[in-house]
Amino acid sequence: MNSNECFESQRDVLPWIETPIDERDGDPPHLYRHSDATPIELFFDLFFVANLSTFTATHEINNLEALGSYISFLGVIWFTWLQVTLFDIRFARDSVFERVCKAVQLAVMVGFASAGSRISTRVRDENVWAFQSLSVFLGVSRILLGIQYTVNIGLTHKKMRSSMKGLFTIAGTLLLLGIIHLSMYFVFRLENRTHLHIWTAWFVLFGFETWIVMAVSCVTPGIGFEETHLNVRMGLLTLIIIGEGVISVTRIVNKTVGPGGWTKWSFVHILGVTTNVYLVWQAYYDVSPRGILGKLRQQLWAQLHFSFHVVLILLLEGSQILALTLDVTLKLTYLAETILFVCEEPRPRPADGIRLLESTIDDMEIDYKRGGIDEKRAISQILDDLSSGPLCPVDETSPYTLDSDRADSLMGNVTAALFQSMGIAPSERRDIGQLSNDQLLRLYMKMMEFVYVYYFIVAALAMFHFAAFMLLARRHKRRLYMSIGVGVRVALAIFSASLISFTDHFALASSFMTSPTILYAFTFILLPGLLVDRVLDQLGLWREAGFGQDQKSETELKPLAGVQPADAESSGGIDTGDDFQA
Repeated sequence: MNSNECFESQRDVLPWIETPIDERDGDPPHLYRHSDATPIELFFDLFFVANLSTFTATHEINNLEALGSYISFLGVIWFTWLQVTLFDIRFARDSVFERVCKAVQLAVMVGFASAGSRISTRVRDENVWAFQSLSVFLGVSRILLGIQYTVNIGLTHKKMRSSMKGLFTIAGTLLLLGIIHLSMYFVFRLENRTHLHIWTAWFVLFGFETWIVMAVSCVTPGIGFEETHLNVRMGLLTLIIIGEGVISVTRIVNKTVGPGGWTKWSFVHILGVTTNVYLVWQAYYDVSPRGILGKLRQQLWAQLHFSFHVVLILLLEGSQILALTLDVTLKLTYLAETILFVCEEPRPRPADGIRLLESTIDDMEIDYKRGGIDEKRAISQILDDLSSGPLCPVDETSPYTLDSDRADSLMGNVTAALFQSMGIAPSERRDIGQLSNDQLLRLYMKMMEFVYVYYFIVAALAMFHFAAFMLLARRHKRRLYMSIGVGVRVALAIFSASLISFTDHFALASSFMTSPTILYAFTFILLPGLLVDRVLDQLGLWREAGFGQDQKSETELKPLAGVQPADAESSGGIDTGDDFQA
C-alpha cells in the first residue's frame, strides 16, 4: 500500500474525539485553524435560515408588537448561532463527539422553530408555553456548549496551560447561564409571572455571555479570534440574510405577476426591490475586512452584526410590503376608473357594466382563503344588488343602484380583500363594511405610515452601520479618503431619516407611498456611497501610480547623480595607474 492509499484509509476513520490542537506545528502549541467554513458549519447555517424564513413568512411587520416579536425571536436564534460559531471556529474538529453535539444543537434550532409562531412582545395565557419552551432550548444549548468547552479543557490542558483559566471562565459562564435559562421556565409560569415583558431578560443574558466569551478569549493567549475564520462566518450569515431579500422578491413575483402575468408596473416594482437587494450586498461586500482585524476591532465588527442583521431583515421586509402595497394601489385605481367608466357617456348597458365590474375584480385573482371570506360575501352581495335597478342615474330624481355609498362599500371590501390576500392586514380589526372609502384609506394608510417610518429609520441605520464597518475594516488607506467615505454615508443616513417628516403631511405621504419612486429611494441613497468609493479608489490608484513613477525617477537619477564621483574615482585610479606606470 502506497502512502496516498494509507492516507485515504486513515482519513476515512472517524475518531471518537479529536484534539483541537494542531499537532503538525507543535512549537508553540496552537489551535487548528480553518481558512473557510466547514461543511458542518454550513449545515448548521441551513437551520438558522430555515428558522428565519419560516418566521418571516408567518409574521408581517406592520405594527410595534410585530416588530418587537420579530426582534426578540431573531435575538434568540442569532445569539445561539453566535455562541455555537465562536466555539466551532476554534475548537470544533470532525469526530463522533462533535457530530453528536452538533445534532443536539440542530435539534435546538428545530425547537426554536416550533415556538417561533407564538412569540410576541407580551407573555399571555395562550403563548406562555412558547416562552417556556424557548427557555428550555436556550438552557440546553448553553449547557451543551459549557460541556464542550470543558471537554476541550481536558484535551488541551497539558500543552496550553496558559489558556486554562480563560477556558474555565467561559465554560463556567455558559453552564451558569444554561441553568439560569432553565430556571426561567418557572418564571414564565402564569401563577408566578409578575411582568408581561420578562422575556427581555434574555437579551441581558445574551449581552453578558457575548461579552464574557469574546473578551476572555481575546485576553487569553492561544484562544483568540485573530487567525480564525470569524470574518468568513459573519459574511456568510449576512449573505444568507440578504438571501432572504431574494426570497422576498420571489414572493412578490408570485403574488403580483402570478395572477395576471407581467405588466410594466409589476416589472418596475420588482426591479426596484431587486436593485435594493443587489446594492445592499454590494455595499456590505465593499466594506468587509480583507485582512486580519485587531482584537478590539474584530469584537466590535462581530457584535455590530446583530443590529445590522436586524436592520437588513426589516429593510428587506419593508421593501416587500411597499411593493405589494403599490400593486394593490394600482388595482384599486383600475377599479375606481372602471366604476367611473360604467356611468360615463356613452354608457354601456347595465348588464354589461356589471359584467365589466365583475371581470375587473376577477382579474385581480384575490386569494380569499387568507382571511377575506367576509369581504368576498360582501362583494358578491353588492354586485347582486346592482342588478336590482338602473345602474347609473338617468336624471337628478330617478333612483339608481351604483350610488356613492355602494361604490364606497365595493371599493372598501375589495381593498380589504386585496391587502389580506397579500398577507398585509392592519393591527386593529374593524368592520370593513361600516367604513367609508376615505376611512378605510386612512386605516390602511395608518398601517403603511408605520411601515414607511420604520423603513426609512432602518435605512438610516443601515447607512450608519456601513460607515462603522468602513472605519473598522479600514476601507481606504488614506485618512482623508476614509473621512470622505464615512462622511458621505453619515450624510446619507441623516437624509434617509429626514424623509420621515413626510408623514406630517397626509397628502404628501400618500402620494409618495403610492408612487414607485419609494422603492427606488434606498437605491438612490446607496448609489452615492458606492460611487464615491469608486472615485476614491481611482484617485488612490492614480496617486500610487504617480508616487511610484516619482520613486522610479528618483531611482534612475541617483546613479546619474553619482556619475561624477564614480568617474572621478576611476579617473583618479587611472591617473594613479598611469603615474604608477610612469
